[in-house]
Amino acid sequence: MIKAIIIDDERNSRDIIALMLEKYCPEITIAGTASDCTDGIEKIKTHRPELVFLDLEMPDGTGFDVLAGTMPDIPFEAVFVTAFEKKFLHVIRFSDVELILKPIDKESLLQAVALVTARINSGSKKDRYDVLLENFNHSKPVAWKLLIPATNGEAYTINIPAIEYLEAMAENCLFRLNTGLLITAVQSFRYYADLFGSLRFYQINNSQMIQISNISHLDAAAGKVVLKSGIVLDITERRQRDLLLKMNHK
Repeated sequence: MIKAIIIDDERNSRDIIALMLEKYCPEITIAGTASDCTDGIEKIKTHRPELVFLDLEMPDGTGFDVLAGTMPDIPFEAVFVTAFEKKFLHVIRFSDVELILKPIDKESLLQAVALVTARINSGSKKDRYDVLLENFNHSKPVAWKLLIPATNGEAYTINIPAIEYLEAMAENCLFRLNTGLLITAVQSFRYYADLFGSLRFYQINNSQMIQISNISHLDAAAGKVVLKSGIVLDITERRQRDLLLKMNHK
């Protein structure tokens, strides 16, 4: 059995999660609930759960405060619950932590439970929470880190400025770093293209996205983008003008 705690300031949300877990996840037992950060931290220290369902915003703080209150050794896996995905989207997605949106639906809950249960059973490292808290404490994305679950079973934590470009590779995404390291991520190219879309990255064709700060120059006549490392990539004609605008926008 997996011992769990639900921390959420909305009673209805706590009840829905508890009822769904009881009905669809018999391997999980609810050891307690809490309605704020302070009580939640105390419940975690008392019950030592393996899994915590954690609301992002509560009257006395955030779910990040609850995580920080259990440091330096976070003893559980977390599933964040929120009605405001966009506000914390990048901080959470960059750290590969599970997130479900309110109103909570069965499919999203079961998918998140399946993923964290696999992590619990495998005893996987909890580096993602260190990445999460570090990113949360930095307002500028250039200082953020990205945790990449790779197809080789490893999880790589990289600095965002180290990414030269990413490329679609079947159902996965290939990252090339400025050190020359290649990482094949479990997630798709589209997943990361959406994630990086609001940052200083640009999709130059159907299958490649580059970090703008790593561009040396644009060879418009040849339809090529030359990176500072000397790598040359194709860019479609219709994207060239837009890229030039972004390159000139500081």
